[in-house]
Amino acid sequence: MKENYYDPLWSEQVTLPVKRVGDRWEFLYGGDIPVKDGTYGELRFSARAIADAKFLERVTTEVRIKALGENTPLMVALSDRTQKSPYSQALPADAFPKGIPHGTTRCAIVRLGPPKPRLRPAAEHQENSAPEPGGLWLKLRGLDKCDLISSTIIMPDGFTPPIASSLNHAFTLLSRAYEKHRISNTGNAYTRFFYQDRNTRWYPLDDLRSGAIAEAERTLLHQLWTDVEKALGWRPLVRSSGDRQR
Repeated sequence: MKENYYDPLWSEQVTLPVKRVGDRWEFLYGGDIPVKDGTYGELRFSARAIADAKFLERVTTEVRIKALGENTPLMVALSDRTQKSPYSQALPADAFPKGIPHGTTRCAIVRLGPPKPRLRPAAEHQENSAPEPGGLWLKLRGLDKCDLISSTIIMPDGFTPPIASSLNHAFTLLSRAYEKHRISNTGNAYTRFFYQDRNTRWYPLDDLRSGAIAEAERTLLHQLWTDVEKALGWRPLVRSSGDRQR
């Protein structure tokens, strides 16, 4: 696994103002920056400052890669005070989610639904081409902007509405039904929703987004990020915390 300087176990970070002088970066107030060889870091500046058009295109390229197909089940971790443990729902122990949030007592199953309806020009409606199936996509722009984009979500039987518009909408509906003690029925989709890899075990969606874990048995995760590297030419260093979701 490649070193990731966004890892929460990494030492405290510092921010230094720098200035480009010739072919090197110097401390803004003068002198070299005394760091060890091999040190990881990042520079932030306006994209307009990049003088090489091809390099600018490389670091701002946007790609969208499908991670999961339509009708794929997702497990949702919930804190239902009427339940004692999610194990009571006959979930096989060897398939139980890794990284399940503390306090989880219920695991609900939803499915990735059809694409979201969109307003399109009349001419497009006359085309006979079939619409793209629904699913879950990894969307990246440049080196570290990464989101998971979902189609609609098919709710469990008995829910109204039967189809949610997004992961966040689905979680809100489930939370209202089972987490009645909560004042707010919102949650982090990246840590509350789980996908099933081909080894049958469930993992947080955040693993797909960050690509931080590359265990040998995680074939779906490995293939997804292999496709990312092919599309971009490198493997982005993406923050593993669920700080962005859609």
